[in-house]
Amino acid sequence: MDFNKRRKDIIDFAMYKKKVTKLDLSKALGLSYPTMLNKLKDTGNFKLKEADMLCNYLNINLHEFLTLNI
Repeated sequence: MDFNKRRKDIIDFAMYKKKVTKLDLSKALGLSYPTMLNKLKDTGNFKLKEADMLCNYLNINLHEFLTLNI
């Protein structure tokens, strides 16, 4: 099971639903655009605080996102 791929799919779908771009997301999380792209490429690189901010911004349940109980 590829957890990184599943998390990327969850993020992509939430971004699509909210009509959020990667640039919007980087600004909301206070990250540079290249850093945001790297973290989206390998979702395991998100710090807990960043994952929490990401989930709040995209309306994703943090516990489900971290454990993939979706």
